[in-house]
Amino acid sequence: MTGQEPILSDGVIIEFIDGRDVPVQHKDFGERAVVMRDAKNPEGPILYFTEAEWDAFIAGVKDGEFDDLLEDPTEAP
Repeated sequence: MTGQEPILSDGVIIEFIDGRDVPVQHKDFGERAVVMRDAKNPEGPILYFTEAEWDAFIAGVKDGEFDDLLEDPTEAP
């Protein structure tokens, strides 16, 4: 582990772990990996990201690449 505490954000747990601790064998996670899971179901599915994948995701969020996935607050349900 890196010693950094997990982050809880909008129901998602985000952790930064040692890349050697990732149980996924299909790619090299390097020195550090990012782990995401549902805070309401922490024993459920886990997503693993390399640092480069995580950086690309964050850059996309900041650039608005996923804004089309947001619900339009002006639309009635």
